[in-house]
Amino acid sequence: MSTVQNEPAPRDSAVRGGTDGHPADLALDDVSGATVLVGEMLEWSDLEHLDAPLAALEVLTPLLESRPGSRVLLAGPRAALLVASVGSAARVDVVTRSLPDTRAVGDLAGLRDGVRLHVGGIDAFTGAGRYDAVVALGGPERLLGPDSRGMGAAELLAHLGGLLTPGGLLVADLANELGLDDLVAGRPAPDLDTDAAWHVGADGFDTRHLYPRERRAVLEDAGLREIACYAALPTIDTHRVLVLDRPGAPDDGVDVDGLAVTAAASALDRHLADGPQLREPRPTVARAVGAGLLTELSPAWLVVAVKDADGTAVSRAGVDAGTRERAADESEPTGIRALPDRAALPVLVDVEPAGHWSVLTVVGADGRRRRRWADGSAADERSEGALVRRLPADDVPPVGPTLEDALRAACASRQHTRVRAAVQRYADWLTDEEAWAGRATGRAWAVPADVVDESGSLRPADDSWGLGTPVTADEALVHGLRHFAARLLGSASVHPWRSDTTPDELTVTLASMVGLTVGVADLESAARLDGSVQALVAGTPELVAELADDSLARGRFARDLPVRDATGYRELLAHDRTQARALREKQGQVAWLEGTLRHRDRYIRRLERIIENHEETLTYRTVQALRTPRRVATAKAVSAAKTTANEVLPPDAMSKARQLAARVLR
Repeated sequence: MSTVQNEPAPRDSAVRGGTDGHPADLALDDVSGATVLVGEMLEWSDLEHLDAPLAALEVLTPLLESRPGSRVLLAGPRAALLVASVGSAARVDVVTRSLPDTRAVGDLAGLRDGVRLHVGGIDAFTGAGRYDAVVALGGPERLLGPDSRGMGAAELLAHLGGLLTPGGLLVADLANELGLDDLVAGRPAPDLDTDAAWHVGADGFDTRHLYPRERRAVLEDAGLREIACYAALPTIDTHRVLVLDRPGAPDDGVDVDGLAVTAAASALDRHLADGPQLREPRPTVARAVGAGLLTELSPAWLVVAVKDADGTAVSRAGVDAGTRERAADESEPTGIRALPDRAALPVLVDVEPAGHWSVLTVVGADGRRRRRWADGSAADERSEGALVRRLPADDVPPVGPTLEDALRAACASRQHTRVRAAVQRYADWLTDEEAWAGRATGRAWAVPADVVDESGSLRPADDSWGLGTPVTADEALVHGLRHFAARLLGSASVHPWRSDTTPDELTVTLASMVGLTVGVADLESAARLDGSVQALVAGTPELVAELADDSLARGRFARDLPVRDATGYRELLAHDRTQARALREKQGQVAWLEGTLRHRDRYIRRLERIIENHEETLTYRTVQALRTPRRVATAKAVSAAKTTANEVLPPDAMSKARQLAARVLR
């Protein structure tokens, strides 16, 4: 239960009495010292299910570094978690609707100066024109409480814009009504029947989210000008992948499409792994990126906008190039800070959800990739058991399609020569000792899905992983082909083999194309390697045997009924069509065999009738009549001869004769 007290408020408070229009006396939480506004939630906690927005922090950091000493407002539970990451020179106000969350944020802020906490809905927070930067994450659903006045996205943006000084920056996320998560998921939002959906149908809230074409117009109506927009995946509450929208595909030598497909597909797949899917996420994301529609179809956007000055939009001249060239007669309005350099903003941010091994990857405008531990550790290497992960120096990520894409295309062509060439190329690369010099321990991660074909050369997409013991080229080949076979069959993709083939059978077939004989022991070794990697990455080494057995079982059976987290509904329908086609072929074969059998039955009956007619002829009956007495007479003569011989010869003569004959024959 909250304990609050009434105290006179300082005159400079952004939410208390005086010039800001608040009452002179406001309730204070005597645990955290937070000011209690209207719309507070005393028992509810958002942070129980939310993580710190590390990806958004990578966007926010260069913005705040360009404005030291700024007044910053962090609105919403996830934004509040950034309180310790804002520069010490900045003065920070934090607004959250949950009292337990506010107290947790107070503990996170510690004894830092210049931080003030407020608990309640953002609608009750008024500090017009006081902030150089406002960070608001979560939308109206996270920024307002049940006692707050309902607000839609447009009204919320206008309210947040009113808190900014002229030229101030707003960093906010907006939900997309037509996002990939909704297009791919096989069920509606899972929280619609929970308390988290309290706002559905409430007065003042939007009945739907924004469409892409409405985003900029809503910002402009709020007096804001968008200077950067990121596609945020997988959802508005958990955007761990951010991809900068770069209209017109600028020719700056930076190509992150491949990284965007891998990161976005992985984020979406993990988010939807516990429920049915309408279609497989990776090819869907790949098509969206290829069509240049990732931003339009992103589940959410993280926008960076600047407030207009006196109703006139801040100049955008040269912003896309990272400069602000202005006409000679144009002067900067008083009190407006310079726009941030767009070149300082990251092009792509990816936060891996790998627990202890989680790495934050940032690709800058210069095209270079920078990686560091998500928990902020400065160590270059981590190891646990046989697992090792090293963070290499900044590098340029490989650009190009994955080897799996090439293998899938070869399989779809139904030409075995193309498949053999792709597998041979993969095998040659794995056996190239020069290519793997000093990093042979990373072969276990060199599966086709994580190998990039960059200008004709194969490169691992992520070379930071390794095992304590090296993996041979043959072991890596079997493991990689088995991984590809399971993904190919699990997605019901087109291939030239029979429809009921199993991943293990396909692995044997693919390996034989390069002269490698794969036996049961090799498949079991690949399953153990797969189980070891999964268990070590998950931090559960005690489950190695269980995961290995599970991997082995999945490889032994055909994917006649793909599990819900292995394929989408569309892929299941494709699989059903394949099975139906195979069934029609079998039915045709059965129909042909039945026709052949009927033809043979008719032929046999015709022969039987011919024999019956022949037996009815006089000639046949005469011959049979003549043969019968002769057979009888012969039998009687033989019997009489035997009887006479037995009567004439001594009793043991026949026995002796048989013995003599046996000795002679020896």
